[in-house]
Amino acid sequence: MVALKVSLGGKMKSPIGLRWNLIIHFLILISVAAGCNARRAQDEPLQVEGEEAVPSRLPTADEMYRITAPDYKNIENRKEECLGRLVFAVQGNFEWPTYLNDEDSGTLFNRSFGPNVASPGDTMRFGDMYIAVIASVSGVKKENVFESTPAALEAHLVNRISETRAYIDDERKNNKNSKLAKKNVEEAEGWILGWEKTIKEDRKEFEPFNPGLPHSHGYWTSTIEANDETDRYSVLRAYLTRGEHIYIFQSSARMKTASDKEAHKRDFSAMLAKFRTRAPNEIPVEPGVCFPFGFIPDDGRTVVEFKQSLRFKDAPAVLYTIETGMVHPRRLKPTIFMAGAYSSMNPPPFNAKADVNAVITQRIGPHFVSMGGVKGMQGGVVMKAEAKGIKYDVYDIYSGYSGWLGTAVLPYMLVEMQTVNMQQATELKQYPPPYEQSKERLDVMLKSMRWRPTNPPMSEFVKK
Repeated sequence: MVALKVSLGGKMKSPIGLRWNLIIHFLILISVAAGCNARRAQDEPLQVEGEEAVPSRLPTADEMYRITAPDYKNIENRKEECLGRLVFAVQGNFEWPTYLNDEDSGTLFNRSFGPNVASPGDTMRFGDMYIAVIASVSGVKKENVFESTPAALEAHLVNRISETRAYIDDERKNNKNSKLAKKNVEEAEGWILGWEKTIKEDRKEFEPFNPGLPHSHGYWTSTIEANDETDRYSVLRAYLTRGEHIYIFQSSARMKTASDKEAHKRDFSAMLAKFRTRAPNEIPVEPGVCFPFGFIPDDGRTVVEFKQSLRFKDAPAVLYTIETGMVHPRRLKPTIFMAGAYSSMNPPPFNAKADVNAVITQRIGPHFVSMGGVKGMQGGVVMKAEAKGIKYDVYDIYSGYSGWLGTAVLPYMLVEMQTVNMQQATELKQYPPPYEQSKERLDVMLKSMRWRPTNPPMSEFVKK
């Protein structure tokens, strides 16, 4: 980011003062209260994670129709891509983040482009399931992901035990210093006891799980919330190897009885059976959710929360981060204030150690921006940076449509275009292109962003 950022609503945003934060949260509370007190025309309000999504008023047929961008015409030979339930045009060859940056399970579903190039918080959630797609990138093989599975960790410990037992035999036979040999053997036997205890404990905590599909591997475990043993969840993870990619799915469900656990396994396996791979720029026609190189069909009403970045291969220092999903009653998107926050950013203080200096050359907005057929808000800054005698543009532009509470077909759509700090991302070999060049690509994406047309169409688009 071009300026120091602080957490705001779960996303890293630019500091604009405590007053902005208070205003945003105050208006969110007002909006939620209005929604809770409203009355929907339908008898059964839309459910979002178990909560009724009740707007202050329902969108008109025309307002829903606008999400399809009826006036947009794709230019011949311009490629399109889809993410979540959206489709949009891309100007040039691009790539998704599929680099295995960290094997720790806590960050496994947050992919990156390389060791130091990522948009923090990139995750994809489909219902109660998280998704990650991994490929071999920058010399890091995708198969490395299996090194952190319970089966691989047990195999590693079993191998260590075998090697240590061989070491013990050698000490007893060949070490002429009996006192030292005894000390070494006792120490090694202690290691073995510890490893055997770990294996025993892990076998209780992790169970093998067969996803029921070719070239797949999985396991089951459980977790609790807030240290409450009565609030336990069944957790299933599956790894599906398909060509150049490994697709990882992790699902959790509340578990009160053994039957809940078995039901979770059946439901998860049934969902995995529906999954299919998707070629680059392939746009499915049936209802469902797109993600990098993959697709899951559904009825169009599964709650999704996607935050995923892409970058163009000829400009690797510029990331385009897309966020989309069904509007949640308690997680509304204050786009007008976020646009104002971005346009109010200031450059960080000059850092002599980093030898980088930046000055603002242009403030963007906040103003309205077309996102397909709907109106969003946009704001940001453009700066001229200088490092080691080289001058180049850095920029951070936010565009957002907040969506509509209470309908599945008006998701929020947020796009952030930001440059990567070249001094931190040492693997990058070229500076960001001029702002106008990247803005052209951003405009193409924004003007084409719309609900992906499906057959059959969602009921909201069918005349009654």
